Amino acid sequence: MQPADLADHGVISTASLRSIGIGPSAIRRRVRQHELLPLVRGWYAVRLPGSARAPWEGADRFETAKLRHALVAAALVRSFEGRAVASHASAVVLHGGRLWQSDLSTAHLARVADDHSRHRRGAVIHPSTGQPPNHTPTGLATVPMAWAVVQVGLVPVVDGRPSPMESLVCADWALAAQLVTRGELDVAIDAHGGHPHVDAVRRLLGGADGRHESVGETRLAHALRHLGYTVVPQLEVRVNGRSYFADFALDAEPVLVEFDGLGKYLMAANGVPTAADPASRARFAVAAQRRRQDELEQAGYEFARIAWADLDDLGVLRAKVERARDRARRRRTA
Repeated sequence: MQPADLADHGVISTASLRSIGIGPSAIRRRVRQHELLPLVRGWYAVRLPGSARAPWEGADRFETAKLRHALVAAALVRSFEGRAVASHASAVVLHGGRLWQSDLSTAHLARVADDHSRHRRGAVIHPSTGQPPNHTPTGLATVPMAWAVVQVGLVPVVDGRPSPMESLVCADWALAAQLVTRGELDVAIDAHGGHPHVDAVRRLLGGADGRHESVGETRLAHALRHLGYTVVPQLEVRVNGRSYFADFALDAEPVLVEFDGLGKYLMAANGVPTAADPASRARFAVAAQRRRQDELEQAGYEFARIAWADLDDLGVLRAKVERARDRARRRRTA
């Protein structure tokens, strides 16, 4: 019998390893051979025999951080044997949710039945929420998703300060995934009413919208609201028998505002073939995006394309939108 035969949610305890004859020296050898990864005291992640990539190895640094965080959270939840559930960013990660700035080097749990908190290296155990737990599709217990959405905006993120925007990023995803309702978010916000940062989270969650499909779109929607623009997310536009979806359309104006994040090129809704390798897919996406923009411009629309850096400079963002509005006005008067 091998560790993978006893692993649950990709993790295994030292006790389980010893039960199949794998003692301390054998554990250390398997760690050196990248068959096991130490997570928390007494728990390891398990690499499946013959797998090309370990379950803690992602395609990029952020994916790797999320995968490792999920394994640590799973190990902690299992180690508490029903006395604690995943909370905050850990709950979001275990549900496959969207995050932006959360500190994934720290796992978060909430006790089930008491109000004691505890800090240990790489983990924080919070008091009970008083709410029945949710469960991930694989059966791990977490706080209700509405609570996790609020929580991620109240704790320090990677720069050491709370970021209410993290709650908005997560809320947009959770609404799209139908894991929360607006009513549940309101209840969760009220439950955190004594927290010094909850008012900022409350204000941002007023703009939560499940039609925002990425961190960039969530941030862009917030910036556009802040600048006073009224927009429609994911507007469907039919041109030459094809349906296209724009990230945002200005209300009552033929101006489309699009977020140009890495790999963010929207295709025709009726589908197109994709190439196999990443470089070919990128070239195909760029060509399709250009063709799409040409067709929409011929149909009378103007574009404001917003880059990630523009989200930190509202003056630049406004200027791009206003230039597109000016072009649209000149068309109407030409």
